[in-house]
Amino acid sequence: MLWQVQTRGDQIRFTVAMALIVLAISTALRPLMLPPELVAPTLFPGSVMAIMIAAPIGWIVARRLRAVHDLSARLEHALHHDLLTGVRTRASFHEAVAALEGQPCAVIVADIDHFKGFNDCHGHFAGDQALRQFATILASNCRGTDLVARFGGEEFVIVLPGVDMKQGGRIADRLADRVRSSAIYVGERSLSLTASFGVAPVQAGGDMDQAIQQADRALYQAKHAGRDRVCRYHPGLDGPATLREVS
Repeated sequence: MLWQVQTRGDQIRFTVAMALIVLAISTALRPLMLPPELVAPTLFPGSVMAIMIAAPIGWIVARRLRAVHDLSARLEHALHHDLLTGVRTRASFHEAVAALEGQPCAVIVADIDHFKGFNDCHGHFAGDQALRQFATILASNCRGTDLVARFGGEEFVIVLPGVDMKQGGRIADRLADRVRSSAIYVGERSLSLTASFGVAPVQAGGDMDQAIQQADRALYQAKHAGRDRVCRYHPGLDGPATLREVS
């Protein structure tokens, strides 16, 4: 679509443009359709009539174009974002990572502690509230250029472009504190959560999937160390597979 009607201002500009186009066409055709003696006397009333007809039609068409754009934007967002939490889906995450062009990053893998027990104790509605709030905390404490995605269940992955391991660890510490100190309101109940975080670096041109696996190993070290904490990846975690039954 050549003319994108996205805002009320665009809608007004489209309407004005349509009215001017109709006015120009009406003025150009007048000498061809009327006797010469009627061209000048009918110029003003004809122009007013053309604008009175074109402006409402232009406004209605612009409003429909704006509605189509809004619907397309919602569909595009739904295609690339998790419907429950609003952060990126796993597939959308990998598409966005490909656009980073191999720049160095820090990767954080985050997982809500004891989430299954939380669901069993408080119900799935409270669990959904917890997931939404957890995602909101992650996204609101990251930059617009950072990537936040839900990989499945209660596990989320964050990519911080241009951030090294040390900075990534500090950011994960801040996120853990935000989660720990934020209440989740379900009706009149005030509930709380904690989360565990694993952090790993990605060197320039490095393998993102490998870094996610390394951050995942660090995450499960945090789980086994007592949860509600941040662990940084180190090569010693590349030994036997970490037990994954903890949550």
